[in-house]
Amino acid sequence: MPRLITVLTPVFDGGHHHLRETYASLCAQELPSGWEWEWCLQEDGRTGVPASVLPDDPRISSGTGLPGRAGVARTMALARTRGTLVRTLDADDLLLPGALARDIETLARVAWCTSAGLDLHPDGTTTAGPYDPPPGPLPDDLFLTEQRHDRLSVLAANFAAHTDLVRALGGWPALSGAETVGLLLAAEAVTPGEFIAEPSMLYRKHDGQTTASSHYWEADESRARLQIVLDRARVLRLLDWKWPDDLGVAPGP
Repeated sequence: MPRLITVLTPVFDGGHHHLRETYASLCAQELPSGWEWEWCLQEDGRTGVPASVLPDDPRISSGTGLPGRAGVARTMALARTRGTLVRTLDADDLLLPGALARDIETLARVAWCTSAGLDLHPDGTTTAGPYDPPPGPLPDDLFLTEQRHDRLSVLAANFAAHTDLVRALGGWPALSGAETVGLLLAAEAVTPGEFIAEPSMLYRKHDGQTTASSHYWEADESRARLQIVLDRARVLRLLDWKWPDDLGVAPGP
């Protein structure tokens, strides 16, 4: 049987207009011998419109459900996830060549990883993230410390992990935003990760993205979201529960 990495994407009706490009970037991935990918697409709602724009590909699994924003959609998709590894990819973003292969190679050593990304602007130009950490193993409190100072150095949506680790942590928190930060900080609290310096994703900047809305950044709600994810990470550290080392690696590519 082939080894499988699941790419997991939340989407909503109206936020699906780049899905064909996202799918094309996934099809262009070259995986290590013996590996395949599946794409679990979960609509935040029940219109069925986002899935209707995609071709009939047995590697695509689509689902719908009651709207609860992206964190709920991501976690609901776990019910259909068959891969031993899972990688997040938003519906308007693009994987760069080699992204999944690098995730697979890194997850042979650690239970989770994150990677650099490039902002893709409407005019087609790209810019790199200004605060990327050094490549390789990460300090066990780097992202927690950064988030406490509101200066997270990575795009938390650029995340890959062992699927069972994501399950053990309860998936993505049911928040109105920052759910990717929540899972990143929780994973960091229980097991070491690595940073991949080579960019793996084009992060599309456009007026229709959720984080471009002024409502998303309403002060009290934004503060509450981040307090929840910081408190979750703090309590996990106080409990001192750790992901077992013998579950923290996958078969090599």
